[in-house]
Amino acid sequence: MLKYNGVSSPAAYVCHVVCFFIGWAALALFTLNRVKVDHSEGPNWNPFSRLPDGSPAISEYAVDVLGVIIAALGLAWLIRRWMLM
Repeated sequence: MLKYNGVSSPAAYVCHVVCFFIGWAALALFTLNRVKVDHSEGPNWNPFSRLPDGSPAISEYAVDVLGVIIAALGLAWLIRRWMLM
């Protein structure tokens, strides 16, 4: 049974939330908050779209993937730095 917003364990949910907020912060920082997050779902789903007000948007899933990539690169950098000590 999926209890935590589409995932089966609290650890997966926390990981998803943390990666989303890392991606959201990176998106806001890199685009100076010009690109918004699109929370829509359904048959017309698109990772890159425009909101009804005309502003560019990126999907929640794409923001989450961005957060995973940034977290993985940060972890790799920390491990490499630790190994060089």
